[in-house]
Amino acid sequence: MQHLRSRRRWLAPVLALALVAAACGGDDDSADNTVDGGDTTEAPDTTDAPDAPDTTDAPDTTDAPDTTDAPDTTDAPDAMTPVRGGTLSYLLEAESDTWDIPGANCAVSCITVMRQVMDPLMIVNSDGDPEPFLLESLDANDDFTEYTLKMRDGVVFHDGTPADGAAVQRSLQEMAKGILQGQVLVDLVNGPDSVELVDPMTVKVTFSRPFATFPYNIAERTGWLIAPSFWDNPDRAGALAVGTGPFKMTEWTRGEQTVLEANPDYWRNGADGQPLPYLDSIVFRPVPDVSARRATMEAGDADANHDSFGENLAFWRDEWPATGGGLVNVSPDRETTYLMFNNSKPPFDNPDMRRALALCTDRDEYIAFRAPGNEIANGPFAEGSLGYLEDTGFPQFDAAAGNALLDQIGRPAEIVYGTTNVPSNLLTAELFADMWSTNCGLTVNIDQFDQSELITKAITGDFQTFLWRNHGQGNPGLEFVWWHSRHASGLALNFGRIIDPDLDALLEETWKTLDQTKLDDLGKQINTLFGENVYNLWLNTTEWEIPYQAGVHGIGVMTLPSGNVGQTSIAGRVWLHEAWKEG
Repeated sequence: MQHLRSRRRWLAPVLALALVAAACGGDDDSADNTVDGGDTTEAPDTTDAPDAPDTTDAPDTTDAPDTTDAPDTTDAPDAMTPVRGGTLSYLLEAESDTWDIPGANCAVSCITVMRQVMDPLMIVNSDGDPEPFLLESLDANDDFTEYTLKMRDGVVFHDGTPADGAAVQRSLQEMAKGILQGQVLVDLVNGPDSVELVDPMTVKVTFSRPFATFPYNIAERTGWLIAPSFWDNPDRAGALAVGTGPFKMTEWTRGEQTVLEANPDYWRNGADGQPLPYLDSIVFRPVPDVSARRATMEAGDADANHDSFGENLAFWRDEWPATGGGLVNVSPDRETTYLMFNNSKPPFDNPDMRRALALCTDRDEYIAFRAPGNEIANGPFAEGSLGYLEDTGFPQFDAAAGNALLDQIGRPAEIVYGTTNVPSNLLTAELFADMWSTNCGLTVNIDQFDQSELITKAITGDFQTFLWRNHGQGNPGLEFVWWHSRHASGLALNFGRIIDPDLDALLEETWKTLDQTKLDDLGKQINTLFGENVYNLWLNTTEWEIPYQAGVHGIGVMTLPSGNVGQTSIAGRVWLHEAWKEG
């Protein structure tokens, strides 16, 4: 059995905890739908564009440049001594349906809450590499079909029971049985029985095909260690989550607030060597309207917020710091916002219709009015990521060419544009409806629905097109569940129902390697297929800001057991383990 390595030694046994200087740092309306293997949830628009469930939750493994132009607001190391106590109030873009993760629509807001309650088995560090977190070590065989996971000693769940090998086995088995997470672990050689308890602290997991991305998958949802008492709860769909994290979930009043209280038995120390957490509690409040979240922050009635709404970027980056507020230094890895087509039924089962609509879409106009400060995207991989291509062959705006193609293939009776009932989403829908009518004589019917219905429509294929936000995983292999044809039927994570044997073959190759050069080449080939076939209508890279009030510190700070530091924030998700407030 070999000790896995990517660019760095990310599977070596955990080193003794070292003190690392902490960086203290300082919305949206894009729909977030991610499951682990991807992100699936409720999503507001990016203009309030929905997200795809995160089934990989893997951060970027490349050193991509930071294109956000956000000011560096992290405090200098050891600049201040953390103060204990107090409550942090955090605004979320959406409510969560359940904390029962295997089948949950768990997007940005859900992940932000669960990150404070659930520790993952692995975690991604600031270099973009996964390393053991709750695990003491993770080993893989030569072809990435067998992994040995050894749990660290001394960790207990919020209910006082041991977080041992049996708990790891149970969590992975439950994830494998889930409607959504089960698609991430579908290649277990014998289903959940392939998760074998070797000894009280060690589990062996065996797959029927190479699965080189597995360590990334268990660095977020698929790897959240959940207590057996939660799994045994017959009412777990509506139950409070029970994990090993620095905060315990003590209240969930749907639509109003989720309350977390400090875990006095947490196993980890902060950068100052003192026990975590510093805060007494965190109160999360769902506020779907992006304007209301900003106004609440400006009034000083909340401590932190997350925002990917393009019209607010200049405010957060320029005006907010000028008033003393802070911003978290976000990861350079970025999602992509796009119009997702249902490739399985009319009118977008016809590639010429998809191409025609792209030709009829003035993306510069969209950026100017709905996503200022964002960059136009021509594919799923942002500049600086593996697989990026400046020219993917994606059709550029050309109304004359679009009309000519529509004259040839015929115009559909109508295009149904689905959107949530968030006001900013409706404005985006109206922009596209007017654009397509003016440029190419198309009739557009806007179908508005509650945000909670968004992911259901995506999973069941009950849509023609709507605004979406996903990808930006940093490794093309993490996109497998979103694009491979085996995930395109039934309750599908391949929401667009893309069926392409060439794409399948490339995705399968990404699961066989950790070599960055090979992955980059495979990603570029994938990018070209998307450009040629217009499976999605790419719009822009998604820029997030996580603003916080003056006097708040440590948001995004993660001091890892190895002595490394974790990513501060990716795709709007953030750690609050070491957050604190001045007295």
